[in-house]
Amino acid sequence: MVSTRLTLIAGVVATIALASCGAGGGTGASGGGDPRTLRIAHNSNAAALPVRVAEAKGIFAKHNLKVQLTKVENLGTLPGAVGKSFDVALSVPTTLITAAQQGIPVAQVAGATVDIEQNPTAFLIGSRKAGVSKPKDLEGKTLGVLVETGTTHVATKAWLKHEGVDLSAVKIVQVDGPAQADQLSSGRIDAVETVMPFATNILRNPDAADLGDPYLKLAPELSAILWIAQRDFASKQPEVIKDFRAALDEAQTFIAQNDKEARQVLKDYTGLPDAVIAGTKLPTYTSEVRSEDLQVWLDTMREVDNFKTDMDLKTLVARQN
Repeated sequence: MVSTRLTLIAGVVATIALASCGAGGGTGASGGGDPRTLRIAHNSNAAALPVRVAEAKGIFAKHNLKVQLTKVENLGTLPGAVGKSFDVALSVPTTLITAAQQGIPVAQVAGATVDIEQNPTAFLIGSRKAGVSKPKDLEGKTLGVLVETGTTHVATKAWLKHEGVDLSAVKIVQVDGPAQADQLSSGRIDAVETVMPFATNILRNPDAADLGDPYLKLAPELSAILWIAQRDFASKQPEVIKDFRAALDEAQTFIAQNDKEARQVLKDYTGLPDAVIAGTKLPTYTSEVRSEDLQVWLDTMREVDNFKTDMDLKTLVARQN
């Protein structure tokens, strides 16, 4: 695929600054500080809602955890910052696998969401006026993506390949989630890969054509986003990780029982309009570490990204208590 980037320079600079200076430097849990003070990074994905709810509703405090939350839109920058600027970060299987290949010692410590047929969270959306109403129409078109190394893009490439699309004939530009609706409606891109809650805003435009969930083209049920930490920290502080997952579970229950309050939290950290927040279908949340799903992602990376590194996927999953 032909690739260019439309990411905001300011966002990249901010991320680099965090990694070099540190959001708290070495004073966080994995930096040698209080192991129960977790510096947590995530983007505007609805998958982060349980963490935000757990902080807002005192659930972390109930589990004897203090948290410092930072929003970083490009998740691909985070594995290298884990253990330095952050202790726990939202990530995706493809980034976790790539980080391991590069020698970055991170591991999955909790699940975040799982895609099921009844509740998809990933979307390939075309512009009807650009002539994109099915995957094959993407040849010769411009596709906006969240992250080129992310799960949504890897799954989309596999889907397009299976549909007979010449991947080299698709131009790729990186567009942050909050900007995707404007980029598609203005014609700067002809189609977009996205996730909730951004998909809600995009699909409000009658020109937008929902082509389907790329994740569900790989498996009938699949986890595509997760939480990671430094491998050494996870092995030395299993009780902290256990309490982190327990807080996520409690937050997920709160979300299910308190929809209005949960959506207010979603609005607070995403900044999206009320209509978008109200229309967003929340993901299926899970703190479960679905290690078998990593194999699906590794096989797909080998198929579409020529990923050849042999890898023991067990080393990418923190021990469960």
